[in-house]
Amino acid sequence: MNTAEIIIVGGSAAGLTAAINLKMRWPEKKLLVIRNVRNTVVPCGIPYIFGTMKDVEKNVIPDAMFVDMGISIINQHVENIDKENKTIELDNGEQLSFAKLIIATGSKPLLPNMPGIDLDNVHAIRKDPDYLQQLFSALKKARNIVIVGGGFIGVEVAEQVAKMDDSSRQITLVEALPHCLLQAVEEEFCINAEQQLGDIGITIKSGVKVEGFEGDQAVNAVRLASGESLAADLVLVGLGSVPNIDLAKKMGLVCDSRLGIAVDKGMQTSAVDIFAAGDCASKFSPLTGKVSGVRLGSTACSEGMIAASNLYGLHRTTPGAVGAFATSVGNICIGSVGFTSQAARDEGIEFCVGAFEGPNRHPAHLPGGIVDMKAILLFRKDNGKLIGGHIRGGDATAEIVNILAVAIQGGITAEQLATMQYATHPLLTASPSSYQIMMAAEQVAIQRQC
Repeated sequence: MNTAEIIIVGGSAAGLTAAINLKMRWPEKKLLVIRNVRNTVVPCGIPYIFGTMKDVEKNVIPDAMFVDMGISIINQHVENIDKENKTIELDNGEQLSFAKLIIATGSKPLLPNMPGIDLDNVHAIRKDPDYLQQLFSALKKARNIVIVGGGFIGVEVAEQVAKMDDSSRQITLVEALPHCLLQAVEEEFCINAEQQLGDIGITIKSGVKVEGFEGDQAVNAVRLASGESLAADLVLVGLGSVPNIDLAKKMGLVCDSRLGIAVDKGMQTSAVDIFAAGDCASKFSPLTGKVSGVRLGSTACSEGMIAASNLYGLHRTTPGAVGAFATSVGNICIGSVGFTSQAARDEGIEFCVGAFEGPNRHPAHLPGGIVDMKAILLFRKDNGKLIGGHIRGGDATAEIVNILAVAIQGGITAEQLATMQYATHPLLTASPSSYQIMMAAEQVAIQRQC
């Protein structure tokens, strides 16, 4: 029986980040990563395979950097884990033993139980380079493409498929909510994103549900609850994901099909010396303490770091899944963190809103300048703390969202955010006298003083 002091099951964001952290802390320990795909893809880069990179292999993370650190990687499926005896059985019959284990099995696509879901050419996004190559080839041949789900994945894939080549395609994006991206960003920014998609020929059908898929062997139509039928020779379902807990259930860990593997704030499972991180692990919101459905690569990497550092007693804890998003749609970038206005209302939280729009350069006609970069910030009425931030702008959007993510995790108030000192430069940022998040926060600080 082969032995490794530490075994990580899963080789994507959480698993590989954990592996790097472990080698940085304890380089002498024998470490093995087991994954069930031939190579690891960059999860957030998947949509850009189709229109920007135009090549699946350009989105593959090379193994060499991990191997050079002394991390062993094998491509096998784990059949079972005996948590009491600390052994792993692979599907090729090989058995391994471990002292410490991190489960990072990720998530799998949420596929609705509806008629026709098993028809040929009904696809989902999977983090498998061989599957993605098949999807890429199918998309190149398809002429009537329907994307079900208008979240970040659906919006990004729709835009990228529209950029694949010069072929004529009808691309329709179907979203059950009134607008795409509505669960993540403020409605105004959702409308901006939809306008950008419309400008490149994508048809958006929002406020309507899909009832099923039609066809004999392969899909040829999507049936909507409105009674309308959309011609489709390929359907991509992008309705989110669910934690992949199949292995955890089989080995007897405490877990829930919707919430994931139960972990404490140090990412330890119900079993001694076994941790879980990433999409497969349960999450909570730092704003409410309640269960969270946020599953992001950035969250997975954070949890992988925490799990790895706690194997031998460092005792780091997760602050929760804050949910920081960013994307690029057409000529604009949109990002958010924390609550939308609707989500805050749903939680019964009273809040104040500050908003400020202005150029992202000073003066605005400098290279890269836009005149309408906007911040919408939400603060609790009772204590003034930031609970939500939404940005529409240029390339710096994600980094400004990162500022807001740190502010939320640090319990920063409107008063503090308004008087905080920021790095600014004419070619890189808005003016220091009209920095969007500073001015939006100041509006709320003044409201709270009145």
